[in-house]
Amino acid sequence: MKPPISLVQYTGSPDSLREAVELCSGLEKLERNAKVLIKPNLITWDDKFKIAPFGVFTTTRLVEDLVIILKDHGCGEISIGEGSVQVQKGIGTMAAFAGLGYTALAKKYGVKLVDFNADRSANFKIPGGPTLHIAKGVMESDFFINFPVLKTHAQTKVSLGLKNLKGCLKTSSKKICHHASPGLEYCFTFIADYIKPALTIVDGIYALERGPLHFGNAFRKGIIIASRDILGADIVAAKTIGYDPQDIVHFVEYAKRNGRSLDLRDYDIRGEALENHIKALKWDWGWAKDNTGPSIFEKFGVTGVALRKYDETLCSGCTPLANMVNILVLSAFTGQPLPKVEILNGKKMRARPGYDSTVLIGNCIIKANKENAHIRKAIKVAGCPPDTKEVIDALKEAELHIDELAYWGYIKQQGEKYDNQEGYSWDFYR
Repeated sequence: MKPPISLVQYTGSPDSLREAVELCSGLEKLERNAKVLIKPNLITWDDKFKIAPFGVFTTTRLVEDLVIILKDHGCGEISIGEGSVQVQKGIGTMAAFAGLGYTALAKKYGVKLVDFNADRSANFKIPGGPTLHIAKGVMESDFFINFPVLKTHAQTKVSLGLKNLKGCLKTSSKKICHHASPGLEYCFTFIADYIKPALTIVDGIYALERGPLHFGNAFRKGIIIASRDILGADIVAAKTIGYDPQDIVHFVEYAKRNGRSLDLRDYDIRGEALENHIKALKWDWGWAKDNTGPSIFEKFGVTGVALRKYDETLCSGCTPLANMVNILVLSAFTGQPLPKVEILNGKKMRARPGYDSTVLIGNCIIKANKENAHIRKAIKVAGCPPDTKEVIDALKEAELHIDELAYWGYIKQQGEKYDNQEGYSWDFYR
């Protein structure tokens, strides 16, 4: 029997989600006395500048719809759990819950909120890889519902059901997944084997291009995809944003290990016709051919400085810093060549010869270049992740005359870019 995958047009709450769940028999094996755990995607939070939520976070409205459906089914013990990345010290999962309306939702329906980062942990060993630590609350649930967003990802092409499970790991294990070997897209696929989600729902009210954060562009798509089969849900979701499953490394890895098919013909797609909902979205950011900076540097004629392109070893905590450096370096450009500075991040980049100074952002890249003879002057920014101010100070030490306000203005603009645009409603996140 082919695994059923529902594809439903979102027309209103809670009926659209109810239809999606019923079409794939999503609650068929849910007992009324089961402990239910819902895992949305609340990747991070910022208490200083608002994050435009569209395509970045699972919509609070759909999570509320799911709680209503579960209550109607007779479920009494429902939890919502996440392990958000702390880009700012002390601003993590509970801040995201509060900012996106989950605190009010929990009070209204008697739902429990769980911060996986503060939870106890259970361990599991990846074959040929490290031991990972997962939030114990995940393992103690009876019915785990995986609730990702329909988004692309600058390291893994897409971030859907399989990728969303990475948020169940403890912070140290999330970082381990980004080690160069055995690799990001190898490591996180094993989480699904260990957790075995009972139901995966992909929130496609908005779809995000060049995610996973709001620096990309969101589009109102208006679909919901659901299945008890996590790979099937991911395959259909990826196709709606223009990706064939064979081109997604972690799909291939998971399917090969579990003897699964990546052929859409081996899945029973119910509801909407898939071909009516396909719109290709970009996942990657363009980079200069000589790997000295993003494409916009070539466009403006920026020379001297070298910003190597991020790789899969760049952790979520350092990702915003990499984006910040791009903007700040561009702010220093006045038409003349910039100082010969190379800026590195992640875990495996090696400094190249020919630069007067090398800025190393983060403990991992400092360690990777500890004895690099090509470095004339090392400017080390320690931390995991480093403090924003220390990164700014390092760029100044490298004699880059940056304008800090350029970055804060950019961040403010990114948070406001959908304001007053038709189809982009904050009501989905309250």
